[in-house]
Amino acid sequence: MPEPLSDVLAPCGLYCAVCYDNIVNRVCHGCGCDCGHCAGTAHVDMCDIAQCARERGYETCAECDEMPCMELITFTYHPFWIHHRGAIETLRRAKKVGLDRVKLELREAFADEERRLQWAYLEHLAGERYAAFKSWREERKDA
Repeated sequence: MPEPLSDVLAPCGLYCAVCYDNIVNRVCHGCGCDCGHCAGTAHVDMCDIAQCARERGYETCAECDEMPCMELITFTYHPFWIHHRGAIETLRRAKKVGLDRVKLELREAFADEERRLQWAYLEHLAGERYAAFKSWREERKDA
């Protein structure tokens, strides 16, 4: 498997280098990329957290005095998206040691392809669980 397209830290604290769209589908350069050829812009356009950070002029939520807000908390602990679990801690780390150092630490922590793939797989499974939930919800509406 090739290296990730991007090692951006998304505004929410997710590390784009372990994103399924980045390392498996190879369709995204990272949250907020505006190249016009990848999913980065679409991710930001549909994300309330990224839009809030952008409106406030922040690169990440680590810069915000209100971090963690309820939007970030519910995002991090959503029952389907288990791969979000470390987002708030990553942002707290960035607040403490700085964004550049956190990006370096994340690069080192995810230098191993196996570890990156494990996180991408968790995201993939979460998507499957969410699709199953939507199907189940539709079945209940028809009953």
